[in-house]
Amino acid sequence: MNRNKFLIVMVILFLIFLSSGQFFTVYTDLLWFQAIRYSSVFWTMLFAKFYILSIFAAVFLVLFWINIYIARFIKPNRLNWKIPIRKQDAIHIMEFEPRQVNRFIVFFSILLALFMGLWPAMAKWESFLKFFFQVPFGKTDPIFGKDIGFFVFSYPILSFIQKWLFYAVAACLLTSGFIYLKDQAIHLKLGDFRFARRAKAHLSSLCAILLILIAWDKRLKMFGLLYSPRGAAFGASYTDMHAQMVAYWAMLVIAAACAILFWLNISSRGWKLPLIGVGVMLIVSILISGLYPSVIQRFIVIPNELTKETPYIKNNILYTLIAYNLDSIEEKDFEASETLTMEDINNNSATVKNIKIWDKRPLKQTYAQMQELRPYYKFTGIDEDRYCIDGQYTQVMLSGRELIQEQLPEEAKTWENQQFKYTHGYGLCMSPVNHVTEKGLPSLIIRDIPPLFPNSLEVVRPQIYYGENTSNYVIVNNKSGEFDYPKGDKNVYTDYTGYGGVPIGSLLAKTLFSFRFSDPKIFLTGYTKPDSRIMFHRSIRERVRTVAPFLTFDRDPYLVLGDGRLFWIQDAYTTTDKYPYSEPYRLPPESEDASTPTTPFGIMKSQASFMSRRINYIRNSVKIVIDAYNGSMDFYLSDHQDPIISTYSRIFPDLFKKMDEMPDYLLSHIRYPRDLFNIQTRMYATYHMHDPQVFYNKEDLWEAPVKISGQGETLEYNRLMDPYYVTLQLENKEKEEFLIMLPFTPYGEKKNNMIAWMCARCDSEEYGKLLVYKFPKEKLIYGPRQIEARIDQQTEISSELTLWSQRGSEVFRGELLVIPIEKSIIYIEPVYLMASQDELPELKRVIVAFGDTVEMRQTLDEALKAVFLKNKGKSVNEKRDASKMTGASALPSLPETGSLPELIRQANDLYNEAVRYQRSGDWTKYGEKLENLRSVLQRMSKLTSEKDL
Repeated sequence: MNRNKFLIVMVILFLIFLSSGQFFTVYTDLLWFQAIRYSSVFWTMLFAKFYILSIFAAVFLVLFWINIYIARFIKPNRLNWKIPIRKQDAIHIMEFEPRQVNRFIVFFSILLALFMGLWPAMAKWESFLKFFFQVPFGKTDPIFGKDIGFFVFSYPILSFIQKWLFYAVAACLLTSGFIYLKDQAIHLKLGDFRFARRAKAHLSSLCAILLILIAWDKRLKMFGLLYSPRGAAFGASYTDMHAQMVAYWAMLVIAAACAILFWLNISSRGWKLPLIGVGVMLIVSILISGLYPSVIQRFIVIPNELTKETPYIKNNILYTLIAYNLDSIEEKDFEASETLTMEDINNNSATVKNIKIWDKRPLKQTYAQMQELRPYYKFTGIDEDRYCIDGQYTQVMLSGRELIQEQLPEEAKTWENQQFKYTHGYGLCMSPVNHVTEKGLPSLIIRDIPPLFPNSLEVVRPQIYYGENTSNYVIVNNKSGEFDYPKGDKNVYTDYTGYGGVPIGSLLAKTLFSFRFSDPKIFLTGYTKPDSRIMFHRSIRERVRTVAPFLTFDRDPYLVLGDGRLFWIQDAYTTTDKYPYSEPYRLPPESEDASTPTTPFGIMKSQASFMSRRINYIRNSVKIVIDAYNGSMDFYLSDHQDPIISTYSRIFPDLFKKMDEMPDYLLSHIRYPRDLFNIQTRMYATYHMHDPQVFYNKEDLWEAPVKISGQGETLEYNRLMDPYYVTLQLENKEKEEFLIMLPFTPYGEKKNNMIAWMCARCDSEEYGKLLVYKFPKEKLIYGPRQIEARIDQQTEISSELTLWSQRGSEVFRGELLVIPIEKSIIYIEPVYLMASQDELPELKRVIVAFGDTVEMRQTLDEALKAVFLKNKGKSVNEKRDASKMTGASALPSLPETGSLPELIRQANDLYNEAVRYQRSGDWTKYGEKLENLRSVLQRMSKLTSEKDL
């Protein structure tokens, strides 16, 4: 009979599982994993969750039933339970027989066990796998001498098990106490406070176990001191080690002593002794754990903070540099020579030819106007890369033409069109970063539909079935025919010939996917064929997260053309927030929404997506290549020295490939990811200070320069400059290479001079090497904001820009780029013009600055010649002396004599410049301009008086 009841319960649970839709989600996910050849990953994640759920649920069930058996079935005093229930403003007593009570307890225990099993299965399955397959870091922490792997892999699991056991024992204690109370083994009436002997022994034992778990918690919290934010730097501080550690040890000993008192209480009368112990523990907790560390911090540490905290600051600096992979960075001096000549420019033609004068924002708008061609096509983002074009190393910008079904005309948004016809995007646009047509538009080397391309860049497979904006499912190789691309007044159709997607030709498959997507039309349609395939998880972000939810993903997957086909490369990171002593960094939120991936055993949001969360360790350990036509994914290990990815490789041995297995036509396009470099530059802006005293006083803080870009009244003045890709020939290197770089300025609004620049090398031979070039501290090197100010001061430039704006056009100023050439620095800023009634930005001018010279011309070559021919034979130092430089900017040269019309022109220019600085809030420059204006007006007055005489 009991067996039949069990079978009935299992059938009911299975039917609930089917009706909830989870069965169809899990099973179709299995089909998807099989189609992409990663079924082993699916089964590993599924079985990990199943085993963890089963083990924890079973352990809890055993623990719970043992306590229930002791409380209810040993020497039973089974009374009817009376439960008061309010009905219609009256209290009624419901009475339950012992058999009914027992059934309820069994049901409640199973429900509670499922919850206690699901908690670790869904939240900690990955942590448990890392715990069992962990790889040592080979480095130890400075306080406990344990391998870093203990803190990254073991400590989180030990903390979770402690918490889980505490809640499990607490549940047993409360349930057992309630049973004893209802069975009248406990009397809690006023004046009648009694416990049956077995109840007292049972509950005392459970209280003792809880106190042992509290003692264990204090021991674990000692390790947690390595993440303390209390001191002068992140990590264990003087107060933590000399006060908080003592407090934890005291609490551990007292909790263990209280546990012994509860066990001794089994054979004694009353509860006086253990309750006194608990009271003492609470008082000591307040005094020692709370008050004592505060007293030490205030009266011992703060008056001598630098002396006390120096060894702990050293730990923070060292371990932060290691955690962010900055410990092997190479620092060099950069002369910032002021003798750069036109000959030097010509000798660095590879660099000059790859200077980026196309800003992403106007270029994307230009691509959209010139090449989207139909309303349902869209260029999602602009990517940067380098290709060998006609034998030349060329930095380019490119974007894939994706099909957005939401942009179809309303009458075309039928189910057939969205699921069968409009299934893919088509082709791409590509243009060199500094080529411009006579009309100020980008020179497209890949364009149009079907794509036109040079001989060195063949496009064989232009279809994009998997991209950044392909979020819905489609069914390919169908009877309806897929729209391929428009051709005049007609459309060209195609049939999918790849292996992407899951076969859906059978009746069973159609049934499964009808339930998964809650769409019966999939089952009923007659457009499918025996070899039709359904594609889902088509978004790049969703796709990679579904396979590897344990990785953190870069926000910008980029498009690559290789071997005639289109691929996406997605950078992935291993991260943790448990690296000892390392300063945390808060990741920015995702720039674009991504669908919630489905994973085996239900829906689970990727815990490692690039959301707003804290980390204190990061490595770019994986490069993921996604075929835009077939959707196949290859996970390449790019950092074999990372213990976290080595651990994942042991967990998922069939998932990762070695980097040398990547084809050459893709290997040549890997690049250092911008998100990682941005994090590293932000951290290095502080952690380049290796001396504890300098670090403590924050004497040499850096930051990214403030950038000025945009158009009209929407100019952005207060955003920090982002890292950017450049092609440079570094010092003592034989050829140019692809880099990502960022300049630094001193921290603070009043210091805008440039102090250093940092770069990461992207080409495969030297991939990942970080370099920092420091400028001489005794020399003034203009920062981007100072160069922007000098551009604004140029009357010819500002008047021309103002004139364009007054003619009904919008002037867009691109981001200013700092370009190192030889041992010098030049500055480049493009200027775009867009008619008010048009949305096609045109590159109209390029501004080049070097030293004190700023010139704006129609092309980059013309601007460079204007700057360096003007500087020929004259050093920048001489020019500065001539212009009487003071501080960070030069006062304009004011002639002692001059004609009245000349002085009137000067006065007008100075007045306009003063008004500009007043509007921008630069009161120092505003005062300088007013002072110069006063001087000019005095000369005008003097000249007028002389003429009157």
